[in-house]
Amino acid sequence: MKKNLILTVVLLLSIISCTTAADKDSSLSSRGYHSVSKLVSSEWLNKNLDNENIKIIDVRSQDDYEKGHIPGAQRLTPSEAFQWEDSNGVKGMLPSSNHISNALSSIGIQQDDTVIFYDSMSNLWASRGLWALEVYGHEDVRLLDGSWNYWSQNDYPISTNLESISVSNYKFSKEPNRDLIADWEEILESVDDPSKIVCDTRSPDEYIGKDVRADRGGHIPNSSNVNWVNAVNDSGEFLDAKTLRQIYENKGIKTDKGIYTLCQTAVRATHTWFVLSELLGYEDVKVYDGSWIEWGNNPNLPLETRG
Repeated sequence: MKKNLILTVVLLLSIISCTTAADKDSSLSSRGYHSVSKLVSSEWLNKNLDNENIKIIDVRSQDDYEKGHIPGAQRLTPSEAFQWEDSNGVKGMLPSSNHISNALSSIGIQQDDTVIFYDSMSNLWASRGLWALEVYGHEDVRLLDGSWNYWSQNDYPISTNLESISVSNYKFSKEPNRDLIADWEEILESVDDPSKIVCDTRSPDEYIGKDVRADRGGHIPNSSNVNWVNAVNDSGEFLDAKTLRQIYENKGIKTDKGIYTLCQTAVRATHTWFVLSELLGYEDVKVYDGSWIEWGNNPNLPLETRG
């Protein structure tokens, strides 16, 4: 009798756990992605707004947030939470785990929360937040497909309330996943290695050196230019897997290569990292965190300016 009672209690606790934990969004499966474990639709999020295990992070401006946000969302400034200037004077680098954990604590994030990021439209800054949490080992972090643009234009609920905050004591419990990050030395070694390729996610004008945003303009030799905006539609939603695969493979970004993504300060680069690694299932993708602000400011590193 006592044994049956214990089994009943365990079963009930299991049921409760299953109903509160955030499930996966299967509504995006028709797009043919390798995985949808880190992407959710507005429909899914709307149905899960009351799930206390889900925490929503808005990385738009304070002004935009106050004009209207997803109910329950807390705001972070992504350039402050997920970038800083490192000891070598390179701006835009990934901060320490303590820096990011303090930012998460300030808005009440817990280690076992499902974290959903969104920004204004295309998940640009949202992807930087997701990548940073992936590096430091948060268990469940996702992007909102279409972000605020899609949510606000499709009659989903909007709040202008000042959301209450219960500050937490967030701590990362895992060692950083350095397999997601590349430094300039690794990039330099890859230049003449046909098994590896740099995917430059900047605009074509930046790539050829017409738009110069560092001491030098141009691109890393043998790199391939795929502008990050090519991965989303006019609503900011990710394109289907077949279309995405054609875009990247046509530029030599193939699954049999080690891929390094790059932009100016590794924000657009994290967006393309997400597309390649999560949506398309590429197994060897790293973000060059120093990106062009580091490479372009170092006169000793090679570059090209041809198209």
